[in-house]
Amino acid sequence: MSNEEREFMTKEGFFTVIEGKMIGVYLSSEGPKMFMNQEVFDLRYPCWDVEMVMGKNSHLLSFYWYGEVKFSFRCGFVNDLFLSLYDYLSCRLETRRLA
Repeated sequence: MSNEEREFMTKEGFFTVIEGKMIGVYLSSEGPKMFMNQEVFDLRYPCWDVEMVMGKNSHLLSFYWYGEVKFSFRCGFVNDLFLSLYDYLSCRLETRRLA
């Protein structure tokens, strides 16, 4: 991540800025949502998928909505965005399963 890019993880969500785009996941009263800028995706429905590939020198993260790639980006190997987002999605889904 460059100096302009930053990431935040809170109990309510995970947010980051990549290449000038705000991307994140947050909890709402209707359930978890993912967003890219003003476009919001309701994660309560099974029409989404996230593909995270850990490479030797970088990671690739792709978000699919109804089979269409909505965003895909690479982040550096030393960047913890890949693992942070994975952990956040895993924790939120596990919490929902236990409820």
